[in-house]
Amino acid sequence: MSGARKTFEFLRRRGDLDAPADDQGAHATIVGMSDIGQVRKTNQDTFVVAALEKTIHVQQCGLPDNDGAKHRESPTGRLMMVADGMGGQLHGEVASAVVVDGMLQYAFSMMPWLRSTASGSQDEAALARGFTAAVKRSHARMREVAERKGFTGDMGSTLTMGYVAWPMLYLVHVGDSRAYLHRGGKLFRLTQDHNLAQEMVAANVLTEDEARRSRYSSMLTNSVSTASESVRVELHQVQLRSKDRVLLCTDGLYGEVTDEEIGQRLLHVEEGLLVEPCLKSLISLANKKGGRDNITGVLGLF
Repeated sequence: MSGARKTFEFLRRRGDLDAPADDQGAHATIVGMSDIGQVRKTNQDTFVVAALEKTIHVQQCGLPDNDGAKHRESPTGRLMMVADGMGGQLHGEVASAVVVDGMLQYAFSMMPWLRSTASGSQDEAALARGFTAAVKRSHARMREVAERKGFTGDMGSTLTMGYVAWPMLYLVHVGDSRAYLHRGGKLFRLTQDHNLAQEMVAANVLTEDEARRSRYSSMLTNSVSTASESVRVELHQVQLRSKDRVLLCTDGLYGEVTDEEIGQRLLHVEEGLLVEPCLKSLISLANKKGGRDNITGVLGLF
């Protein structure tokens, strides 16, 4: 890894058109699923799909018919998350759970009260600091959990998380899981793979196709783990548009299914009812082509 890289960064802002004023994020269809694959004995992947809501539960009230009432707003945000654990049969499951739990705790305690708008640069800065701090806390907790459970050897996890506060999508990324955006018939990869193969591509040593088949693709250079003292958090923000599809997935999916095949299947997601069948078809295709790893994806239609 280059020492010149910043630990915290918004690498780029994607999307340049105004989105509709109504909150399409609250009503988006988002589906997640995971499969053990054809080779692994356990599933070390974890995924989350969640809605962040403001809720008040009235326990007692002098107003008629208000005792026990629940008042709830529409979701203030949506969460999409995938994590790919590493470190042996049980260690990997624990590692991905530690990362996901850490990000959910942050979401519960902070994110529902941060409303980000196009002009809310202060909120965006707070989100960026919070995301980075949450990942670093999970990184530190990974070592604590390993010591408490008496695990030997390294354990760790990738993390790719999307937080939607319409029309903005905020991405948090560590490792080699991926986030894709499908828009206007084209597929865009939003995240970088934090592995040795990708660094060799950047250095013009390997082509993207060679990197895909290279043994170096499994050698992570950045993860939430016990193997290193620090973690680099990659952050992006994307302005979503109506009919955008967002796919988060572990390498068990994209390692078997090409970007072209992913794009072709996402073309057919035209309404909410087709989101789950599309994700199932991608996982099925990954299994048919070998299923050499756990296969996990979260797909959203906005």
